[in-house]
Amino acid sequence: MNFIFQYLTTNNHYMSLLGILIIFIVAFIFSMHKKNIRYSKLFIALSLQVLIAFLILNTNLGRDIFHNIAIGFNKINAFADEGIKFVFGDLVDPSGSWGYIFAIKVLPIIIFFGALMSLLYHIGLVQIFVRALNFCLSPILGTSGAETLCAAANSMLDPSASALIIKNELKHLTDSEMLTVMIAGMSTITASLIAVYGSIGVSMIHMLTASVMSIPGALLISKILLPETEKPKTAAGNKISLEKDSSNILDAISSGTMSGLNVALAVGAMLLVFIGLMSMIDTGLTQITGYFFEKPYSLNEILGKLFSGISYIIGIESKDAVTAGALLGQKIALNEFVAYANMVKATLSERSVTILTYAICGFSNISVIGILIGGIGALVPSKKQFITKYGFKALLGGTLVNLLNAAIASLLI
Repeated sequence: MNFIFQYLTTNNHYMSLLGILIIFIVAFIFSMHKKNIRYSKLFIALSLQVLIAFLILNTNLGRDIFHNIAIGFNKINAFADEGIKFVFGDLVDPSGSWGYIFAIKVLPIIIFFGALMSLLYHIGLVQIFVRALNFCLSPILGTSGAETLCAAANSMLDPSASALIIKNELKHLTDSEMLTVMIAGMSTITASLIAVYGSIGVSMIHMLTASVMSIPGALLISKILLPETEKPKTAAGNKISLEKDSSNILDAISSGTMSGLNVALAVGAMLLVFIGLMSMIDTGLTQITGYFFEKPYSLNEILGKLFSGISYIIGIESKDAVTAGALLGQKIALNEFVAYANMVKATLSERSVTILTYAICGFSNISVIGILIGGIGALVPSKKQFITKYGFKALLGGTLVNLLNAAIASLLI
């Protein structure tokens, strides 16, 4: 008993447990068809999340495997750097008088990874990975082949690309499956962005762990928010064909390069606009609050106050709660790119940074609702109304998955 008490009072572990409970309470409050929730399957999904985190964070084998994966990502980054150096020359070197140029050092990595992922998909390696996860998870969690496959694919691909994997099944998805697809897309980030965020100083091991944890996590939260009440077409197992969309290797590389270029341009444009707007809003808030209060409040301070309680219940130290809260607010209101970029510059403890890495590791922000409507809605127009109606529920679900990952991780570190 003394050991349990000591463990719970160390590093706010008791708050992490409370945080997990609160996350489930929030999910239950917003749940539809509560009587159809299958609690035994939810317990299995949660156990799987905890097991994944424990194996990676607390065993030598798990740490070594993911450490080697992170090393592999770093090597791939180095290969991308060779191409970047050839095109941009000395501008790539951050030690030069021009310093660190984000558009040259980071955005080209997205293009390289877009081509690489397209190549790996063409030769079948991506399919092997997602099929293996689907084969293992679908029977255990009682989820359909389509939604499980999409959730697994989201640990490597963006929401639109993951939806393409099951494009022939999209029109047949039940409402519960459709929400799962949306939440899975919001609760993970792509392999290419893991590499990008790793290049600016975010731990790739923790981002990789968060992405794998989000597979059962997305299935868990989605089946609380909208339990299955229909009979999914692929309930008996995975009968989905993962068709290639490229005719040969060169076609795969070129199409992947163009896709990566579109993503890189979109990321650069969004950062330019969002950071500029954030600065404008910050200045406006400071001036407005200065008229009404003795001390003016900045956007970061307001976000920090609003989200500091959330950061505290997932295990963040009290001295870092306000700063962490501001980063969580930025992630939801803007995007994870901005939040991660500010996190690596913030003065936070190593433990707080680790927990935040999990909490921020997902696409769950307001702008992604538009991406889901535009991307998946274009693939299956009959589901566009559902996506529009349940967009904010999916945002809530994706956020709860990320916070759940963070609370579980904080229990184990």
